[in-house]
Amino acid sequence: MLAFPGAALHARADSKVMEIKLDDSYSVRLKKVSEREYAARKKESEHLRHKPYQTVADIAEARKMLGEKLKVFEMKEEGADSGYREYEIVFKDGAKKRLDVDYSFIAYFPQLEILLFEGGHTSDQPFDLNDITDQHVGNPNYHAVSPDKQLRINGICPGQEGLIYWLEKWNPAKKKYEFISNFSDEVLYERLKENSVFYYSKGWFWVSNSKVLFKCWGYGRYYEMEFIATAPTPSVRKEQ
Repeated sequence: MLAFPGAALHARADSKVMEIKLDDSYSVRLKKVSEREYAARKKESEHLRHKPYQTVADIAEARKMLGEKLKVFEMKEEGADSGYREYEIVFKDGAKKRLDVDYSFIAYFPQLEILLFEGGHTSDQPFDLNDITDQHVGNPNYHAVSPDKQLRINGICPGQEGLIYWLEKWNPAKKKYEFISNFSDEVLYERLKENSVFYYSKGWFWVSNSKVLFKCWGYGRYYEMEFIATAPTPSVRKEQ
């Protein structure tokens, strides 16, 4: 299921299709597809893909582009043969964050203003330079943006080998994607009796503005997820 307060799960007439309410704006339908269908639809929808983000993996180049926004400190303990690095990130509002030896630089994504580091247990540690308080900064390598750019699948590796994904929607007023709901496996297991539908998923791609396909690696399963916009219930005005 997609976990959020008040989530509702509805079994349709076709037991192979699960319908899930996200919030007041969206519901989703999830169903399995064959490997052949997954591959065919991936090829057919190639023209809907957006260009990949510019990725700067060289720390020297990233420092040159960012200037004082990224500081690198070469550290060395007394008597040690080799040293290590620590970092300081300066955000748009002037706030600073120090990263110790447990962090390793991975890449800078200038179009998104995101710095990506690797932390303990190979966890993703992304930072949005525009907002130090943002709790839903994902790894840009896991982004899957709908053709019309209104919806985005985002994700992060919390450590070890699995992934956490969530849905975001574009807010034109704020000019940024905003969090809608996490994707969770708990209720899906109760209904499908299948482990790790989302946790071990990858290969996300959109086939329309409302449908996305993905695969569950290690289990050889493939899925289609359709997002359905639902109009909010109109308020009833009481007469005085």
